[in-house]
Amino acid sequence: MQQIRFSDAIQRLASFGIKDQYIYLIDLVLLCEMAWADGKIQDAERDVLFGHLNCHVDSINRLAGCNVLSHKSAKEFVRTFLDNRPDQKLLKEIHDLIPAIRLSSKDPESVEKIRLDILNGCLDIAASAVTTYPYGLTERFTAEEKECYHKIVQLLS
Repeated sequence: MQQIRFSDAIQRLASFGIKDQYIYLIDLVLLCEMAWADGKIQDAERDVLFGHLNCHVDSINRLAGCNVLSHKSAKEFVRTFLDNRPDQKLLKEIHDLIPAIRLSSKDPESVEKIRLDILNGCLDIAASAVTTYPYGLTERFTAEEKECYHKIVQLLS
């Protein structure tokens, strides 16, 4: 598969209305996808996701050396993916573009930190709530959550 250039990835995201500083929030779309994996967003998943959002915004602002993102605008952006399940076409596009936007042109240590932050966020979201009680020893995560998690692992590998 041919590597997508950063500038091309930016243009493709803009066609979905994701542009300017919001391109750096696409990591959080993967967390929203994880929250939706079992078919509904639970309050605990939302709380965990917003905790990760706050850390992510602080990290982006620290790297930029100024406030390029506000917590409020980031929450408004993410709410669009929490209030309505994201379109599969958009998710596919984000999957295709994450490597070019978030995992390229960086030192290996930074790439690994981004990758682990996303994967840890996914685990935190999946572990934060269950759909039914009681659940079996291997049913803390639903089959759909496990499938979604493994898809994201593969995407980021």
